[in-house]
Amino acid sequence: MRAIVGFGNELRGEDAFGVDVVNLLQKLSLKDTKLITLFQLTPELCMDLLDADEVVFIDAAFCEDNQYALACSIQNQTSLTLSHHISINTIKEMLNILYNHYPKIEVFSMLTCSFDEIKNRDLYECRLNEIVKFISTKNSIYK
Repeated sequence: MRAIVGFGNELRGEDAFGVDVVNLLQKLSLKDTKLITLFQLTPELCMDLLDADEVVFIDAAFCEDNQYALACSIQNQTSLTLSHHISINTIKEMLNILYNHYPKIEVFSMLTCSFDEIKNRDLYECRLNEIVKFISTKNSIYK
């Protein structure tokens, strides 16, 4: 089973990217997929991921350059990183160490420096649709 976790603050413009992607995915019939939306990552999420062999995290990531570019990497947070309460790496390590569970982890982030509004609605929606199309196409491989 695959779990898709979209996280972010729906009241903070482009920070809602992950939640918006999952909301669009809910309109599709994705087989063998659990869709989860969260305001932020918390340790309790691990319980929802224990039956997943693949976990896809989707969010917005702060970057002053390359706004609306899509990125796919897990990076350790530093004190200079603007993000959520705990990192994707922390969730991964908790699954590995506490639950002896090693799902494949993927990350899709839209880079942005705007957490107060959606500055370019057309480009934002284009990125939403790109991720939704990629995930729904990838899903067809697992049917």
